[in-house]
Amino acid sequence: MACGRGGKLARAVLTVLLVGGLIFLVACFKGGPIPTGAPVSITLIPNTTDVTPGQSVTVTADVYDQTGQGATWTISPLNFGTFSKESTMSVTYTPPNSFATTETVTITATSIADPTVTSSVQITATPLSVSFSPPSAQTLNQGEGQTCPSQPLILSSCLLIQAAVNGDNTSKGVRWTLSPSSGAGSLSSIQPLSVIYVAPLIVSAPTTVTVTATSVASPIALQSLNITVLPSGGGLNVAMVNVDGGPVPGQVYANAAFTSLTICKPGSTTACQNISGILVDTGSYGLRILQSGIPQLKLTQLLDANGNILENCDSFPDGSFLWGPVALADIYIAGEFASSAPVQVVNDSVNEVVPDGCANGGNNLNTSQLLGANGILGIGPEPNDCTVGGVNYCDGSSQTVPPNVYYACPSVGCKSSDSPVIVPAIRQVANPVFLLNQDSNGVILRFPQVSESEVSLQGTMVFGIGTETGSTFYAENGLGNATVFTLDASDHFTTVFNGQSLTGSSFDSGSDGLFFPDELPTCAQHTEFYCPASVTELSATIEGTSQERVLVDFSVANADDLLSSFPNDAVFPALAGPQGNFGSCKDGNASCVFDWGLPFFYGRSVYTAIDTQTVTGAPRPPWWAY
Repeated sequence: MACGRGGKLARAVLTVLLVGGLIFLVACFKGGPIPTGAPVSITLIPNTTDVTPGQSVTVTADVYDQTGQGATWTISPLNFGTFSKESTMSVTYTPPNSFATTETVTITATSIADPTVTSSVQITATPLSVSFSPPSAQTLNQGEGQTCPSQPLILSSCLLIQAAVNGDNTSKGVRWTLSPSSGAGSLSSIQPLSVIYVAPLIVSAPTTVTVTATSVASPIALQSLNITVLPSGGGLNVAMVNVDGGPVPGQVYANAAFTSLTICKPGSTTACQNISGILVDTGSYGLRILQSGIPQLKLTQLLDANGNILENCDSFPDGSFLWGPVALADIYIAGEFASSAPVQVVNDSVNEVVPDGCANGGNNLNTSQLLGANGILGIGPEPNDCTVGGVNYCDGSSQTVPPNVYYACPSVGCKSSDSPVIVPAIRQVANPVFLLNQDSNGVILRFPQVSESEVSLQGTMVFGIGTETGSTFYAENGLGNATVFTLDASDHFTTVFNGQSLTGSSFDSGSDGLFFPDELPTCAQHTEFYCPASVTELSATIEGTSQERVLVDFSVANADDLLSSFPNDAVFPALAGPQGNFGSCKDGNASCVFDWGLPFFYGRSVYTAIDTQTVTGAPRPPWWAY
């Protein structure tokens, strides 16, 4: 029947026809525009919003349009994954089988009846990742005379390595490789998720090998573990320390000792990042990491009761500083573990306002180029960065006005006029050694003897003092016949040099030279160092508060001549510079300093014992010894 006026109608049946006509007119709209008051809408229902390589997600469209035409599908970014089982009501999305970085994928449904109506859902595609246990670099003794606990028939030193492929739904595991492939030990008991590394029987020098696990399901997902085999002195409580110029390409950091470690979000074994180029510093306290050094790891910041961010300021004697929030992290180094340790994460923003009490006109060393490192591992003789001589100056127990160390700032940032705040000790940036699950009473830095400038130098950092005597798989860390230098209320000892009593003395591996007041000429080019006409032989006496006394001989060379070898050399045993004014310390005062920097550590084992801890058979810490 056509939709028209129709013929003449009798008045008697007009009402009936009008009713019928209404029904007829509605029928005539079928296939035409949708009546006013019935807008098109789309609701998307994904069965998940997170996928890994090869894992699919189905998105269903609940389309209201009365015509039942459904929707079409698009994806952004283009070509990142594929659609399958596509219909007007649903689609299945599958990401690529292999990709390196996390990608946010937007899937959009567009109404066929009304193309102006769309609805989108975001899917997070996360790449596979491989994690290790142990997660951080390890050291072992050479295998001669030792037996693997997991393989009693193998006469060698060995390490069980376990892997996990996070997000792998295929359970295919990993492929194991060892580099170098010869002369560096071997892999045995190879399984999809575990392997045993067997050290060489004999090595003539520290030998570093790399064990790599590569995901079978996604070969671009891999992880590597460095293992250093030592002729002697290796063990699960030992980390390698390298004086090698630092982590910044083209930039040499002289006389600086670097190590590597792994940090994770508390409680996680997958949200982790390995970090190298960490400066080892016995003159400070706490782990400080540049955020730029952990770009894929966002640690949870500590907040005060009002929701303000707890910010930390670490100031250096030259006026420079590090600024950034306090966050919690699990720290893995060698075979040691510190759980939920408060660390400083240094912001790299150039526009951030730093309170005047922290900045004080100095430079913010918030990039690796400025700091010369990716972070600092402060392992001095106190448990946190606001304690001196056993007194905590930031928790309100000793003074009501705290020093310029901690600030509480809203999420929009601090103001230059903000004042420091009181913070409980448990929330202060902590010395990680103090929080280790074992060997937490101190640390030993050991370096071989150096007589002249060298390209690089390897040393070790041994955790614990007197805690592993007689252990088979941990390095022996007894005090032996080292001399202990007890400290005063400022954590200093005295150095008697050239008629001066330098009462503010310390062993400071974070300093690149020996710094003291003297009449030696300073350099024309490197004015922060001494430049005698020829190598000068000097001596000083180190004295502890309990009358311990040792004479130390040292040399000072012309720093302009030494540093002319940049960028080839990074090790300078005779580098020294001025500290304070000569002649002003005849009677001794707190400002009189002999800073025994890293050159002092060459050829010695230097012990740092942490306050409130106990070292069997030794004076109560804090103290240094060598």
